Amino acid sequence: MKIAHLETFAKVAETGSFTRAAHDLFTTQPTVTNHIQMLEQELGYQLLIRQKNNVRLTEHGKNIYHKVEEIFRLIESIKNANAKNNTLSGILNIAASSVMGSNYLPHILQKVFSDYPDVNIQLRFGNSHSIASWVDEGFVDMGFAPFSSGFPRLVFTPLLVEPCVLLTSRKRYDHYRKLLEEGTCTSGDFVIREKGTKLYEVSMSYLKKQPFYNENRPPHILYNIESIKNFIIEGAGIAILPRCCIEKCLQLDLVAVLPSSLPVGNITYCMIERQNENYNALFRKFRSILLEEQEASAKNTSAK
Repeated sequence: MKIAHLETFAKVAETGSFTRAAHDLFTTQPTVTNHIQMLEQELGYQLLIRQKNNVRLTEHGKNIYHKVEEIFRLIESIKNANAKNNTLSGILNIAASSVMGSNYLPHILQKVFSDYPDVNIQLRFGNSHSIASWVDEGFVDMGFAPFSSGFPRLVFTPLLVEPCVLLTSRKRYDHYRKLLEEGTCTSGDFVIREKGTKLYEVSMSYLKKQPFYNENRPPHILYNIESIKNFIIEGAGIAILPRCCIEKCLQLDLVAVLPSSLPVGNITYCMIERQNENYNALFRKFRSILLEEQEASAKNTSAK
Protein backbone atom coordinates (compact mmCIF):
# COMPACT_ATOMS: atom_id res chain seq x y z
CA MET A 1 0.00 0.00 0.00
CA LYS A 2 1.53 3.30 -1.13
CA ILE A 3 1.53 6.45 0.99
CA ALA A 4 0.80 8.49 -2.15
CA HIS A 5 -2.47 6.59 -2.67
CA LEU A 6 -3.50 7.22 0.93
CA GLU A 7 -2.60 10.89 0.62
CA THR A 8 -4.69 11.21 -2.53
CA PHE A 9 -7.65 9.48 -0.89
CA ALA A 10 -7.41 11.77 2.16
CA LYS A 11 -7.31 14.88 -0.02
CA VAL A 12 -10.36 13.80 -2.05
CA ALA A 13 -12.21 13.06 1.20
CA GLU A 14 -11.31 16.49 2.63
CA THR A 15 -12.11 18.55 -0.46
CA GLY A 16 -15.05 16.49 -1.75
CA SER A 17 -13.68 16.82 -5.27
CA PHE A 18 -11.25 14.99 -7.56
CA THR A 19 -10.49 18.29 -9.32
CA ARG A 20 -9.64 20.22 -6.13
CA ALA A 21 -7.62 17.28 -4.84
CA ALA A 22 -5.56 17.27 -8.04
CA HIS A 23 -5.00 21.03 -7.69
CA ASP A 24 -3.88 20.76 -4.04
CA LEU A 25 -1.58 17.83 -4.78
CA PHE A 26 -0.09 19.48 -7.88
CA THR A 27 -1.07 16.57 -10.08
CA THR A 28 -3.71 15.71 -12.69
CA GLN A 29 -7.26 14.49 -12.23
CA PRO A 30 -6.56 11.19 -14.10
CA THR A 31 -3.72 10.54 -11.63
CA VAL A 32 -6.07 11.13 -8.70
CA THR A 33 -8.62 8.77 -10.25
CA ASN A 34 -5.92 6.15 -10.82
CA HIS A 35 -4.70 6.35 -7.21
CA ILE A 36 -8.22 5.90 -5.86
CA GLN A 37 -8.93 2.96 -8.15
CA MET A 38 -5.68 1.21 -7.21
CA LEU A 39 -6.37 1.72 -3.50
CA GLU A 40 -9.93 0.37 -3.83
CA GLN A 41 -8.65 -2.67 -5.77
CA GLU A 42 -6.05 -3.36 -3.11
CA LEU A 43 -8.57 -3.07 -0.27
CA GLY A 44 -11.33 -4.91 -2.10
CA TYR A 45 -14.16 -2.43 -1.54
CA GLN A 46 -15.43 0.95 -2.69
CA LEU A 47 -14.28 4.03 -0.78
CA LEU A 48 -15.93 6.87 -2.67
CA ILE A 49 -19.14 7.58 -4.55
CA ARG A 50 -18.91 10.26 -7.21
CA GLN A 51 -22.05 12.40 -7.39
CA LYS A 52 -22.99 15.29 -9.67
CA ASN A 53 -21.41 18.11 -7.66
CA ASN A 54 -19.27 16.35 -5.07
CA VAL A 55 -17.78 13.10 -3.82
CA ARG A 56 -19.26 11.14 -0.91
CA LEU A 57 -17.51 8.62 1.33
CA THR A 58 -18.96 5.14 1.66
CA GLU A 59 -19.14 3.60 5.14
CA HIS A 60 -15.90 1.74 4.36
CA GLY A 61 -14.46 5.04 3.16
CA LYS A 62 -15.33 6.81 6.42
CA ASN A 63 -13.63 4.09 8.48
CA ILE A 64 -10.53 4.13 6.30
CA TYR A 65 -10.38 7.93 6.33
CA HIS A 66 -10.16 7.99 10.14
CA LYS A 67 -7.37 5.40 10.04
CA VAL A 68 -5.53 7.36 7.34
CA GLU A 69 -5.72 10.48 9.54
CA GLU A 70 -4.07 8.49 12.34
CA ILE A 71 -1.35 7.29 9.96
CA PHE A 72 -0.49 10.83 8.84
CA ARG A 73 -0.53 12.13 12.40
CA LEU A 74 1.96 9.41 13.27
CA ILE A 75 4.11 10.24 10.24
CA GLU A 76 4.10 13.93 11.20
CA SER A 77 5.05 13.13 14.79
CA ILE A 78 7.98 11.04 13.52
CA LYS A 79 9.12 13.90 11.29
CA ASN A 80 8.84 16.38 14.14
CA ALA A 81 10.49 14.18 16.78
CA ASN A 82 13.09 16.22 18.65
CA ALA A 83 12.62 19.05 16.13
CA LYS A 84 12.98 22.68 17.14
CA ASN A 85 10.33 25.29 16.34
CA ASN A 86 12.51 26.97 13.73
CA THR A 87 12.56 23.84 11.56
CA LEU A 88 9.03 24.48 10.30
CA SER A 89 8.87 24.51 6.51
CA GLY A 90 6.33 24.32 3.73
CA ILE A 91 4.05 26.63 1.75
CA LEU A 92 1.56 29.12 3.17
CA ASN A 93 -0.94 29.29 0.33
CA ILE A 94 -3.21 32.21 1.28
CA ALA A 95 -5.33 34.94 -0.28
CA ALA A 96 -6.23 38.41 0.96
CA SER A 97 -8.09 41.57 0.12
CA SER A 98 -5.90 44.55 -0.68
CA VAL A 99 -6.46 46.04 2.80
CA MET A 100 -5.50 42.85 4.63
CA GLY A 101 -2.70 41.93 2.25
CA SER A 102 -1.10 45.36 2.24
CA ASN A 103 -1.78 46.66 5.75
CA TYR A 104 -2.51 43.82 8.19
CA LEU A 105 -0.65 40.73 7.04
CA PRO A 106 2.83 42.20 6.35
CA HIS A 107 3.53 42.49 10.10
CA ILE A 108 2.40 38.89 10.63
CA LEU A 109 4.30 37.56 7.64
CA GLN A 110 7.44 39.33 8.78
CA LYS A 111 7.32 37.24 11.95
CA VAL A 112 7.00 34.11 9.85
CA PHE A 113 9.94 35.14 7.62
CA SER A 114 12.06 35.93 10.67
CA ASP A 115 11.31 32.83 12.76
CA TYR A 116 10.84 30.24 10.01
CA PRO A 117 13.17 30.99 7.05
CA ASP A 118 12.31 27.70 5.33
CA VAL A 119 8.65 28.68 4.91
CA ASN A 120 7.54 29.83 1.46
CA ILE A 121 4.60 32.26 1.30
CA GLN A 122 2.25 32.42 -1.68
CA LEU A 123 -0.19 35.33 -1.35
CA ARG A 124 -2.75 36.15 -4.01
CA PHE A 125 -5.12 39.13 -3.97
CA GLY A 126 -8.84 39.30 -4.69
CA ASN A 127 -12.13 40.75 -3.54
CA SER A 128 -14.32 39.32 -0.77
CA HIS A 129 -16.32 36.95 -2.97
CA SER A 130 -13.39 35.63 -5.00
CA ILE A 131 -11.34 34.95 -1.86
CA ALA A 132 -14.21 33.08 -0.20
CA SER A 133 -14.63 31.06 -3.42
CA TRP A 134 -10.92 30.17 -3.52
CA VAL A 135 -11.01 28.96 0.09
CA ASP A 136 -14.25 27.06 -0.47
CA GLU A 137 -12.88 25.34 -3.57
CA GLY A 138 -9.53 24.51 -1.95
CA PHE A 139 -7.41 26.67 -4.27
CA VAL A 140 -5.98 28.43 -1.19
CA ASP A 141 -5.78 27.16 2.39
CA MET A 142 -6.88 30.34 4.15
CA GLY A 143 -8.26 33.76 3.22
CA PHE A 144 -8.40 37.24 4.73
CA ALA A 145 -11.26 39.51 3.68
CA PRO A 146 -14.65 40.83 4.81
CA PHE A 147 -17.55 38.40 5.23
CA SER A 148 -19.13 37.14 2.03
CA SER A 149 -22.52 35.40 2.06
CA GLY A 150 -23.35 32.15 0.30
CA PHE A 151 -20.57 29.96 1.69
CA PRO A 152 -22.08 27.69 4.38
CA ARG A 153 -18.97 25.48 4.55
CA LEU A 154 -16.71 28.37 5.54
CA VAL A 155 -15.92 29.88 8.94
CA PHE A 156 -15.37 33.66 9.15
CA THR A 157 -13.43 34.72 12.25
CA PRO A 158 -13.25 38.53 12.76
CA LEU A 159 -9.67 39.82 13.02
CA LEU A 160 -9.92 43.55 12.40
CA VAL A 161 -12.61 46.23 12.53
CA GLU A 162 -11.42 49.21 10.51
CA PRO A 163 -13.17 52.61 10.39
CA CYS A 164 -13.63 54.17 6.98
CA VAL A 165 -13.00 57.86 6.37
CA LEU A 166 -13.98 60.47 3.82
CA LEU A 167 -10.86 61.96 2.27
CA THR A 168 -9.50 64.13 -0.47
CA SER A 169 -6.12 65.55 -1.44
CA ARG A 170 -4.56 68.17 0.81
CA LYS A 171 -4.36 70.62 -2.09
CA ARG A 172 -8.10 70.28 -2.91
CA TYR A 173 -9.31 70.01 0.68
CA ASP A 174 -10.86 73.51 0.88
CA HIS A 175 -12.55 73.08 -2.47
CA TYR A 176 -14.28 69.78 -1.67
CA ARG A 177 -15.10 70.75 1.89
CA LYS A 178 -16.93 73.81 0.54
CA LEU A 179 -18.84 71.68 -1.99
CA LEU A 180 -19.95 69.33 0.77
CA GLU A 181 -21.00 72.17 3.08
CA GLU A 182 -22.93 73.95 0.31
CA GLY A 183 -24.54 70.75 -0.92
CA THR A 184 -23.21 71.30 -4.43
CA CYS A 185 -21.08 68.16 -4.39
CA THR A 186 -22.10 65.34 -6.76
CA SER A 187 -21.75 61.58 -6.68
CA GLY A 188 -19.54 62.05 -9.74
CA ASP A 189 -16.93 63.66 -7.48
CA PHE A 190 -16.39 60.31 -5.75
CA VAL A 191 -13.95 57.54 -6.66
CA ILE A 192 -14.86 54.10 -5.23
CA ARG A 193 -14.06 50.38 -5.51
CA GLU A 194 -15.91 47.92 -7.72
CA LYS A 195 -18.96 45.79 -6.97
CA GLY A 196 -18.14 42.63 -5.02
CA THR A 197 -16.04 44.53 -2.48
CA LYS A 198 -17.19 45.53 0.98
CA LEU A 199 -15.78 48.99 0.35
CA TYR A 200 -18.17 49.38 -2.57
CA GLU A 201 -21.09 48.59 -0.26
CA VAL A 202 -19.90 51.07 2.39
CA SER A 203 -19.30 53.79 -0.21
CA MET A 204 -22.66 53.35 -1.95
CA SER A 205 -24.51 53.17 1.36
CA TYR A 206 -22.98 56.52 2.32
CA LEU A 207 -23.63 58.13 -1.07
CA LYS A 208 -27.27 57.06 -1.27
CA LYS A 209 -27.94 58.83 2.03
CA GLN A 210 -26.68 62.13 0.62
CA PRO A 211 -29.14 64.68 -0.83
CA PHE A 212 -26.84 65.21 -3.81
CA TYR A 213 -26.80 61.54 -4.86
CA ASN A 214 -27.85 61.04 -8.47
CA GLU A 215 -27.84 57.56 -9.96
CA ASN A 216 -27.57 59.11 -13.42
CA ARG A 217 -24.18 60.52 -12.48
CA PRO A 218 -22.50 57.56 -10.77
CA PRO A 219 -19.15 57.65 -8.97
CA HIS A 220 -15.97 56.62 -10.75
CA ILE A 221 -14.94 52.98 -10.30
CA LEU A 222 -11.35 51.86 -9.81
CA TYR A 223 -10.35 48.26 -9.14
CA ASN A 224 -7.40 48.97 -6.89
CA ILE A 225 -7.03 50.91 -3.62
CA GLU A 226 -3.54 52.14 -4.52
CA SER A 227 -4.93 53.61 -7.73
CA ILE A 228 -7.70 55.33 -5.79
CA LYS A 229 -5.17 56.82 -3.37
CA ASN A 230 -3.05 58.11 -6.25
CA PHE A 231 -6.09 59.64 -7.92
CA ILE A 232 -7.04 61.38 -4.69
CA ILE A 233 -3.50 62.63 -4.03
CA GLU A 234 -3.54 64.21 -7.50
CA GLY A 235 -6.77 66.03 -6.63
CA ALA A 236 -9.16 63.89 -8.68
CA GLY A 237 -11.99 63.85 -6.15
CA ILE A 238 -13.23 62.30 -2.91
CA ALA A 239 -12.88 58.70 -1.73
CA ILE A 240 -13.99 56.53 1.16
CA LEU A 241 -11.17 54.27 2.33
CA PRO A 242 -10.26 52.31 5.47
CA ARG A 243 -8.15 54.55 7.66
CA CYS A 244 -5.28 52.05 7.88
CA CYS A 245 -4.75 52.47 4.12
CA ILE A 246 -4.04 56.20 4.34
CA GLU A 247 -2.07 56.62 7.58
CA LYS A 248 1.23 57.23 5.78
CA CYS A 249 -0.43 59.64 3.35
CA LEU A 250 -1.87 61.56 6.31
CA GLN A 251 1.54 61.72 7.97
CA LEU A 252 3.04 63.09 4.74
CA ASP A 253 0.17 65.60 4.48
CA LEU A 254 -0.78 64.30 1.03
CA VAL A 255 -4.44 63.74 1.92
CA ALA A 256 -6.86 65.10 4.50
CA VAL A 257 -9.98 63.69 6.16
CA LEU A 258 -13.15 65.58 5.32
CA PRO A 259 -15.78 66.20 8.04
CA SER A 260 -19.02 64.29 7.64
CA SER A 261 -22.40 64.81 9.28
CA LEU A 262 -23.16 61.11 8.74
CA PRO A 263 -21.08 58.14 9.93
CA VAL A 264 -19.07 56.71 7.05
CA GLY A 265 -19.03 53.14 8.36
CA ASN A 266 -16.69 50.36 9.45
CA ILE A 267 -15.48 47.21 7.73
CA THR A 268 -14.86 43.95 9.59
CA TYR A 269 -12.09 41.83 8.09
CA CYS A 270 -12.04 38.10 8.80
CA MET A 271 -9.87 35.02 8.69
CA ILE A 272 -11.66 32.64 6.30
CA GLU A 273 -11.32 28.89 6.75
CA ARG A 274 -13.04 25.68 5.74
CA GLN A 275 -14.99 24.00 8.53
CA ASN A 276 -13.09 21.33 10.46
CA GLU A 277 -9.94 21.92 8.45
CA ASN A 278 -7.11 19.57 9.48
CA TYR A 279 -4.16 21.96 9.31
CA ASN A 280 -0.54 20.85 9.24
CA ALA A 281 1.99 22.11 11.81
CA LEU A 282 2.90 25.15 9.71
CA PHE A 283 -0.66 26.41 9.39
CA ARG A 284 -1.41 25.68 13.03
CA LYS A 285 1.53 27.90 13.99
CA PHE A 286 0.52 30.59 11.51
CA ARG A 287 -3.04 30.53 12.82
CA SER A 288 -1.85 30.84 16.43
CA ILE A 289 0.27 33.89 15.49
CA LEU A 290 -2.75 35.50 13.87
CA LEU A 291 -5.02 34.93 16.85
CA GLU A 292 -2.36 36.11 19.30
CA GLU A 293 -1.99 39.29 17.26
CA GLN A 294 -5.76 39.77 17.19
CA GLU A 295 -6.00 39.29 20.96
CA ALA A 296 -3.16 41.76 21.60
CA SER A 297 -4.79 44.31 19.30
CA ALA A 298 -8.13 43.91 21.09
CA LYS A 299 -6.46 44.49 24.46
CA ASN A 300 -4.71 47.63 23.19
CA THR A 301 -8.00 48.96 21.81
CA SER A 302 -9.87 48.34 25.08
CA ALA A 303 -7.03 49.96 27.07
CA LYS A 304 -7.43 53.14 25.06
